[in-house]
Amino acid sequence: MSSVLNGKIIISTRPQGKSKDLQELLQKHGATLYELPMIELSGSQNTDEINKVLKQLKSFTHIAFTSGNAFRFFYDKISKTAFYKENLEHIKIASIGYRTSEIIKNYGIQIDFNANARDGREFAQKLAHHIGNEKANILWPTGNLSPNTFIENLKSNMQIARLNIYENTAPKNVNHELLTLIQNNQYDMIIIASPSAINHLSNYIDINNLNITCIGQTSASAVRAKGLQPKAIALEPNANGLLQALIQYYSQNQFTKQK
Repeated sequence: MSSVLNGKIIISTRPQGKSKDLQELLQKHGATLYELPMIELSGSQNTDEINKVLKQLKSFTHIAFTSGNAFRFFYDKISKTAFYKENLEHIKIASIGYRTSEIIKNYGIQIDFNANARDGREFAQKLAHHIGNEKANILWPTGNLSPNTFIENLKSNMQIARLNIYENTAPKNVNHELLTLIQNNQYDMIIIASPSAINHLSNYIDINNLNITCIGQTSASAVRAKGLQPKAIALEPNANGLLQALIQYYSQNQFTKQK
């Protein structure tokens, strides 16, 4: 296939194994993707708080998931409790959409509201519109480093409890060969999918003048806060959205030498 991506070297900072879909798409366009995880995810050690919330699960009207990771770690915890399926049946599940919704459905869980939102802000706004003026008590399982954008954009009739269900930390082991590749400018684009990814990457190398494509405005804002301007931003937070963002960028910059 003749493509503007042919021969490009793309480096993904997403957690290990989370870029498979993108890797397959890029291969069809002649590009190579390397994984350089800048994030490690693990279950939260705050078991007392988690157990307390799970015991009070029936008090919530909704559970909102802004990522597939949040759902997986939440399900891992709740599936070990008694009558968890019956408890979930009485609570409405709200999903940010896209890959998150696919993951939830794969576990056999019914989604009551699928926002198809590009970020937490849009998800909150759509959920607020969906609920209207009804009172809602929402549980939001998320990661320890997630910004409060989702909470900040809900309406006053919507009470929310944040539950840090997993921890996002810098990787213990890093591929230094790929870091050297970046430092020697022997790559074409780096994928940043979360603020923590650019923050962790900046601890390992000088990030000035990096070529970066972001998933969503939250990641883009974090990149800009580091003094960088993303080359492209995926309109949809999934592999196809990233592919289209890369194709559009290189279609418009085929003859521009990258810094």
